[in-house]
Amino acid sequence: MITGNLQALERATLPPVLERIMREVVISVEHWEGRAIGRVDVDGDHLFCLVQEDLTEPFDERRGEFHQEYLDIQLLLSGREWIGVGPQQYRLEGLSHPHPDLWFVEVEQESWLAMRPGDFAIFYPGELHRPLCTQGLPAPVRKLVVKVHKSLLA
Repeated sequence: MITGNLQALERATLPPVLERIMREVVISVEHWEGRAIGRVDVDGDHLFCLVQEDLTEPFDERRGEFHQEYLDIQLLLSGREWIGVGPQQYRLEGLSHPHPDLWFVEVEQESWLAMRPGDFAIFYPGELHRPLCTQGLPAPVRKLVVKVHKSLLA
């Protein structure tokens, strides 16, 4: 996992392929603010963006998730969000698997990221995360999720 803010991208010390994606695809909060909700293709199923609007939920109403084929770059565009992260030990047997690359895990998280607009979190394949959490009342958020197929990371 890598975290940071777009205003201090140079401090994130990203691998070259992720730095290029952050500079050429993610670009800025302003670049994505007015975009319609939905999928934006960059390189077919290898690299695409999801512009999302949702409501945060209390921690205990959200499940941890991970992906095996894609890295997630999650950028908060507006609102406030907490994302649970870790642990890395879990079993695949018996897990909820509603979509081809989405696995849900019922597990306590080890730590939390407090996200504000411009903050990003990068989750590699297999890294557990619990997005869209709140410490208070549910509230609207707008975010960008960039899906990067693991074949682009090699």
